[in-house]
Amino acid sequence: MVDHMRKKKYWVKRSKLFTSIQFTLLILGTIIILYPLVWMILSSLKSDEAIKSDMYSLIPVGGIQVKNYVFAWQTARLYQNGFNSLIITVISLFFIVLLSYLTSYALARINFRGRNILMTMFVALMLVPLGQVTMIPQYQIIKKLGLINKLSSVILLYINGGIPISVFLLTSFLETIPRELDESAFLDGAKRLRIIYSIYLPLSAPGLATVIIFQFMNIWNDYFTPLIYLQTPEVRTVTLGLANFTKLWGQVEYNYLFAALCMVSVPVILVYLLFQNLFITGITAGAVKM
Repeated sequence: MVDHMRKKKYWVKRSKLFTSIQFTLLILGTIIILYPLVWMILSSLKSDEAIKSDMYSLIPVGGIQVKNYVFAWQTARLYQNGFNSLIITVISLFFIVLLSYLTSYALARINFRGRNILMTMFVALMLVPLGQVTMIPQYQIIKKLGLINKLSSVILLYINGGIPISVFLLTSFLETIPRELDESAFLDGAKRLRIIYSIYLPLSAPGLATVIIFQFMNIWNDYFTPLIYLQTPEVRTVTLGLANFTKLWGQVEYNYLFAALCMVSVPVILVYLLFQNLFITGITAGAVKM
């Protein structure tokens, strides 16, 4: 009995120690992740002289400089570049999600000849960096279509490059949905399209949210594709605007650059906050709620 009590106390102490270590590591990890973001936000409120005199200080010496945001907004043309990026991102996301979702449903639920070969092709395309490997032929095609320096050129390329990974993710997700839902819906007289949009679409929300977040970040933050196809200032995206913004002077003025970076980061943060809860939504719980 005494030995049993000693062992119990030992395991309790060990469990508390392990919990304390975990908690400490989580705090350190949170600080490491959040510090650069906090540093960027606070640096955007400093003067350029304050940043260069003590770059890593979090205290805005000399007062808060809100005018940095006004200057960055006007000089970097973020209103126009941001609008271009928004159009490109929204249209690209719409067609990526629509086409990937319908394709994934067919691969996950419909048995047809060549299904495995088609899925293998999507996986192979997912592993190939299409933007770099096929850059020259893509440029020739876009040029022959007369789409150089038009937003539609990068939209087509983003749709083309975003479908393979999206199909792979959504197909894997849809295969976890019980097939009994299809059988019950067919018995109730539901057609294929009704099943796709009324049953599978709500249950696929976590998978769709994952695709939306990944593709949004990929499109919004991309620099390489717009650099090649969008040449004039009127059609440039936020990434090109930021790059040109740093070249307006002989040296980088970090206070204006950080202010511009903060404004450009807002849409990405909002998208993540909007869809974050869907990541923890269980597919089983969703099916039971129906």
